[in-house]
Amino acid sequence: MKLWTTYAWNDNEEGNFEYIMQELNTFGIPTEYDKVAIIPGQRLWSQIAEKINSPETTGWAFLITPNSLKSEPCLEELYYALNRALETKLNNFPIIGLVTSGVSFNDIPTALKIRLCISLTNPNWKEQIESALLMQPTKNIEATQSKYIYNISQEFNGNGITSTIEIRPRFEELHFWRIAIPVTSNIVRFGVGPANSKQISGVLETVVDGFNGQLNGIDCKIVGAGSRLTPGTSAYIFIDNEIPDFVGFGLATEPYGMPTNMEIKKFHNYK
Repeated sequence: MKLWTTYAWNDNEEGNFEYIMQELNTFGIPTEYDKVAIIPGQRLWSQIAEKINSPETTGWAFLITPNSLKSEPCLEELYYALNRALETKLNNFPIIGLVTSGVSFNDIPTALKIRLCISLTNPNWKEQIESALLMQPTKNIEATQSKYIYNISQEFNGNGITSTIEIRPRFEELHFWRIAIPVTSNIVRFGVGPANSKQISGVLETVVDGFNGQLNGIDCKIVGAGSRLTPGTSAYIFIDNEIPDFVGFGLATEPYGMPTNMEIKKFHNYK
């Protein structure tokens, strides 16, 4: 296996792209990209085309970010890969979209929509790339899905980082929900609003705020309300620093009660 990967240079200003390549090489998937495979002082596009069309290159990946979707050089490399897939290799050349957070499915090029797209938020993303290059189903991946949907994001507000955690049920209607978060996290506000909007609307019913407890031995703040959550209505909690290692989510049986148990959602490398 050898994977050629296309990316926007802006996405490597903090080494993010090289970290992905490092992870793949450590996993056992040899990778190549322009800065390590192109000879300086020679024609750029002819070298890239030669690399993509080389028999040694067994697959091609496109790091899909807002930057790469606006980059003409990235889209030109996509053309070379498509040309090889459709003509040279009779469509047996894997073309893989590596999707990062903040990218809408509608923005993904059509050529990648109809092929394999892998989210880098999936813990098994390296195994999925390996299976794509070997042209076989991904093996031995067992994922347990929560009945709640969690979305997280971070934004720079000029002075620091504001983090947002969104939680909603997949199918149910919930009342008396509770969120536990480590006491080291500074909660700016919390509430209920439309799914995927990061907007709080309305007045909360039976608000619970300022309670403390422990979750997995960690001191936590517990907040919540009786305002209903549905598949289209989420609970939001806004934090004036980075995303915590985990949050807890659960339900109480009465308006101002504490939850009988909480599901732990881990972020980062929390164990």
